[in-house]
Amino acid sequence: MESVGLSPNTAVYNSMISGFRNLDNLEAALKLYKRMQAEGVPCDLQTYTTLVDAFLKAGELVSGTDLYTEMLAKGFVPDIVTYGVLVNGLCKKGQIDNAQKKLEEMDRKGITPNVLIYNTLIAGHFREGNIQEAFRLHNEMLDRGLVPDDTTYDMLVSGKVKGQRSTSTPG
Repeated sequence: MESVGLSPNTAVYNSMISGFRNLDNLEAALKLYKRMQAEGVPCDLQTYTTLVDAFLKAGELVSGTDLYTEMLAKGFVPDIVTYGVLVNGLCKKGQIDNAQKKLEEMDRKGITPNVLIYNTLIAGHFREGNIQEAFRLHNEMLDRGLVPDDTTYDMLVSGKVKGQRSTSTPG
């Protein structure tokens, strides 16, 4: 683009940052982000959400949450995708309580969680051994009128079986 006198805009940078995130190349994504800033190309919610996701996928929880805080300070309002990224990243790092707080934050802001966010939280609670909370979240999902998918039911069945095994005593 630049070789023919064109400068990349926000959408082009976002596509490239997303590509590097998908390749698990946080360093390259951050270089593009810094270049964006240096060139005065405005960041948008997608820019921040993608970078937060890249940090969390790389296991850099503190940097990811710091960037999320920066995003909020700049006046960006998280959407369902941003919350999904946060819940997923926090659950994968064993931060189920913080992930649960994001669900509560969504409620306070009037954003209805989707099936994917519930599935992520249910899986996180099962991983942590919180079987009752996983089933409570399933019921909450139903109360909100959300329709569980195959993933939801697979987790509930396998979680119930594992829970029964761990509470039964050998013959």
